[in-house]
Amino acid sequence: MGKTNDYGKELGAGIKEGMKGLNTMASPKKKKTCLILSCMPFIAVVIGIIGGLTENDAIIGITLIPVLLSGACQFYVGKFKKGLIYTFTIGFFLIGALIDIFKLAVTGTFRDANGFPVIY
Repeated sequence: MGKTNDYGKELGAGIKEGMKGLNTMASPKKKKTCLILSCMPFIAVVIGIIGGLTENDAIIGITLIPVLLSGACQFYVGKFKKGLIYTFTIGFFLIGALIDIFKLAVTGTFRDANGFPVIY
């Protein structure tokens, strides 16, 4: 009878350890999606430079698509005011987009509008 009790205690300890990870609160938003959307201002600048160097109006026109997506990551996580600022200033002059990428990829401190970290 002693073996059964010991096994039950070990099993209970294992279940408690496994449940620790389930109690963390995180954003349902995807980290990979945020990283891709945060790179849009940089893509817009590269396409714009290529269009300007080649003097091709079609390429310069295509630049408008990633420019309009510059604030998409902020809209995705629910920060609408910041999303509008990023859209009209091309990622807050690329500095804001670079900070967001750093927070997402390196430190993991990027949060959504509810304050939950975007970690998955």
